[in-house]
Amino acid sequence: MDIISSGNTSATKAFRVTNSTPTEMFTIQNDGNVGINSPLAASNTAQLNINSGAATKSVLKLDNLSNTKDKTIASGVNYNQFSNLVVDNNGNVFKQYDIRTTNAAASIFDGSYTATSTITPLTNLSGGNVIRFQILTPDFTLGTGDVLYADITWTRNAGFVVSNYGYDSSSATINPMTITGTGTNNLVFDFASGTDLIFSVSLTGSVGSGSNMGTLNYNIAGSGAASVPFNVYYSFKSR
Repeated sequence: MDIISSGNTSATKAFRVTNSTPTEMFTIQNDGNVGINSPLAASNTAQLNINSGAATKSVLKLDNLSNTKDKTIASGVNYNQFSNLVVDNNGNVFKQYDIRTTNAAASIFDGSYTATSTITPLTNLSGGNVIRFQILTPDFTLGTGDVLYADITWTRNAGFVVSNYGYDSSSATINPMTITGTGTNNLVFDFASGTDLIFSVSLTGSVGSGSNMGTLNYNIAGSGAASVPFNVYYSFKSR
């Protein structure tokens, strides 16, 4: 079935659907712009224009979405490169300029991990890497029943840097924590009592541009939990 517009202006309707009122609910204009609950050409300035009709009603709902942690979609999805969508004051949606999209070799390592006493690689390192990631321990397993959040950066020349962090205990008693090793390749979230979380770097290869330099690792130490689950968010490697 071919539907041909009766006019050649942007305001000309090539296709429209109305409800029983009748109110126009779905519009395809001659210029290809589509309006949902948006019949006026002056409002339909984007390829797809959706008017919820009320500020209390969501304009878009997506169910059963995949995520970078689960990585369940294989075809055509690059989980190592993505950008946030942002909306301007007029409702236009854009892809936000992001460090992970400026280099085809940039990557992420978001996901769920479990730290034990065994030193385990978190991500591989190569020459020119600038690495940043956020961590959160979702269970009261660090220290003597603590949770930890931290925003961490690593580079070969500057070592580990922690720009933001916070921690809390499951009990009324505070279990003090100190961060040791900033500026080095061995970062320790050191609780006064119980289990500590450690991030370390093993430089085992060449440090030339693009070369495999080694790994960024994680493990736990101290007395207490035998394993500590933690999540990594908003990670990136610059190359």
